[in-house]
Amino acid sequence: MDQASAGPVSETVDSMLFRHVVGHLATGVTVLTTACDDQRFGMTASSVTSLSVDPPTMLACINNAVPTAGAVARAGRYVVNVLGEAQGQLAMQFAVPGPDKFKDVRVHTGALGLPVLSDALAHLECDVVEQVDGGTHSVFIGRVRSAVAGQGQPLTYFRGDFGRFEFARDDRVYKKARHRVLSRVYPANEVILLDDLVNELKVDHSAAFYALTRLAADGLVRRDPDRGYVVTQFDVTVSDETFDARLAIELGVIDLSIGHTADAELAELRARFERMASLLVGDRFVDFDDYLDANYAFHEWLVSLAHNPLLTATFGGLSIRSVMTRSFGSTPTTSQKFIDVQRDLTEAFERADRAAARTAARAYCTLAKQRVREILAHTGGRL
Repeated sequence: MDQASAGPVSETVDSMLFRHVVGHLATGVTVLTTACDDQRFGMTASSVTSLSVDPPTMLACINNAVPTAGAVARAGRYVVNVLGEAQGQLAMQFAVPGPDKFKDVRVHTGALGLPVLSDALAHLECDVVEQVDGGTHSVFIGRVRSAVAGQGQPLTYFRGDFGRFEFARDDRVYKKARHRVLSRVYPANEVILLDDLVNELKVDHSAAFYALTRLAADGLVRRDPDRGYVVTQFDVTVSDETFDARLAIELGVIDLSIGHTADAELAELRARFERMASLLVGDRFVDFDDYLDANYAFHEWLVSLAHNPLLTATFGGLSIRSVMTRSFGSTPTTSQKFIDVQRDLTEAFERADRAAARTAARAYCTLAKQRVREILAHTGGRL
């Protein structure tokens, strides 16, 4: 492009024009929280981003006129709470001044002793390693000490308003494709071609590709560089190894955390258990996808009680979701015993009974492996 076609260049851009133009940049919405001098602080922020992966580092830009900026500077730490698509009202609550921004908001104390919004889509707890002044704002560079994510879509900010990504249609396509894998329309080791999926589901290529990438993230298919997307084989060995790995992590967490767990953390464990229990009535799932999310959230929180980021990361790396989807998700029925034994686990934590907690964790692992065997027995030993 030559200079003439680019239009006139000015040394500065009018602030109103700048605000209008950058408003076209869609950003995720977060609430930054911290605590200082026995007081909680929080503010809605969109100028937050990851800075590096090694080491894990976040960057948060805060207006110096906002009390949270001074509080973060004094505390030397902050939490990035990532909001979900239905939390626009929560974003507004923390965006405007108020005597108690935390009113009626579920909060628990995180690994760094700071307030964490319990219902946020995800959160990252950070220690400030550097503060940089930039005009009216301060940039806080934070080393991530703890990171937890749930399931759902993020809230976004675009042209001065809150909104959501339009994933509803693509999500329906993904669910149809997943059903075909679970019902073995696509058997193990079969290649799913993009064009075939487009024609079979009568959708466009972008929706079909989104479905395949979601299936790959679930572990239901794998990306073979030569063959393409291949349906993953699932058998007893895969199931046993996955559930045994989870048990090993949780037994370690029990030894590290029981007797040292705050009341607020136990209350959150109980709340997550009750949510999960409500989705299994009798021996049937009310909604398997919701149950899977709730089950994962319960065990993820249990692991986080050790306040050990490496254990949390290792747990997150297990293919728990894939194993449960491939096995438990292939039938609408299960056993109420799963809720009973996880209730025993919750109550053992509440009583600080290490032996009972270890017994319940082992029993849950045994139940899960037995249930997979029962399901596989009806499908020829593999899915």
